Amino acid sequence: MNVDDPAEVIDAWFAAQPDLEVERVGDRGWFTMLAGEQKRTIPVFLRLGAHELVLESFFMAAPDEHADEVYALLLRRNTRTYTCRFALDDSGDVMLMGVLPLAAVTADELDRTLGQVLVAADETYAPALRTGFATYIDREQAWRASVGAPRNPIT
Repeated sequence: MNVDDPAEVIDAWFAAQPDLEVERVGDRGWFTMLAGEQKRTIPVFLRLGAHELVLESFFMAAPDEHADEVYALLLRRNTRTYTCRFALDDSGDVMLMGVLPLAAVTADELDRTLGQVLVAADETYAPALRTGFATYIDREQAWRASVGAPRNPIT
């Protein structure tokens, strides 16, 4: 393996993760799903650019309500992450983004950065969802109660 080739480093890192499935997307992309506790599935797309590795993870749809509170929560959470940050895409959906310069693409940095994606998504998901979709969640809980279904654990 050429440790100067970020694609080889990434391939080797994924090969060393037997419980993590990965799909290769062209010559310079990878897609995987991390498993959280609060946010059960955390999709992550890794893309090698000319000068950087970009990690993108869909976090949640644009909030239906209390967007200012959701964004404040996410901005405060950004202060506790290493290389990942919450961001908005063009449609207003919330993403987790990370960028590493190619020289920093090592097994340790991949492990650290993907770990940060997992922790940030998992710790922040329930409060962000409860705030941004409170009315929807309340309606769903009322429906569940009316049909004798158990409560959704998001509340």
